[in-house]
Amino acid sequence: MAARHSSVGLRERESESTRRTILEATEAILAARGEEALSIREVCARAGVTAPTIYHHFGDKAALIDRVVDACFVEFDRTLRARPAPGDPIEALRSGFDRYIDYGLAHPTHYRLMFSRRRAHPTPAALASYDGLRRRVAAIAAVGRLRVPIEEATAAFWCAVHGVTSLVIAGFWQPGAPAAQLVRDAMITQLTRPAPFQRRSRPASLRGSEGSA
Repeated sequence: MAARHSSVGLRERESESTRRTILEATEAILAARGEEALSIREVCARAGVTAPTIYHHFGDKAALIDRVVDACFVEFDRTLRARPAPGDPIEALRSGFDRYIDYGLAHPTHYRLMFSRRRAHPTPAALASYDGLRRRVAAIAAVGRLRVPIEEATAAFWCAVHGVTSLVIAGFWQPGAPAAQLVRDAMITQLTRPAPFQRRSRPASLRGSEGSA
């Protein structure tokens, strides 16, 4: 019995190692030449496997690429969550804008893989990532400081941060360009409202004296 369990465990480790090797080979090709240049034949050559092995683990070429992109989104979200966000929901959104750009600059190849593909539907991790942004926007709505509906605000904010990140990666703007901060702050101003002014209460002794005057 123990020998059988050991054999099963070995096969599972070998299978996982094979999947990882195939994914790494696929990512390298995508990073170098893009999706259109990717062929199963070249993945096989790089990974040292046969085409049936790839089809067994991933189904087809489209599913293989989706798996690579999905892994990029997982790493993207992990990086964005590495530091605690500010407690104020608007400042958390502002901080998220800056971290998003930082990730794109640090991982331009992954960023292109994540957002430059033509695909019919986003991967599960991509959907989860977008939902993370939506939750940050919803947190602003929850404290009564969002000017527009949550879905519209989420889409607009993503358009802004993705556009800025793409321009910086492409070299049109330099990292830390004032224009990026202007876009960020303009979006915050347009989408949110200031915190309500709260009057400071007077001491009880002063309230009493006013009533007797």
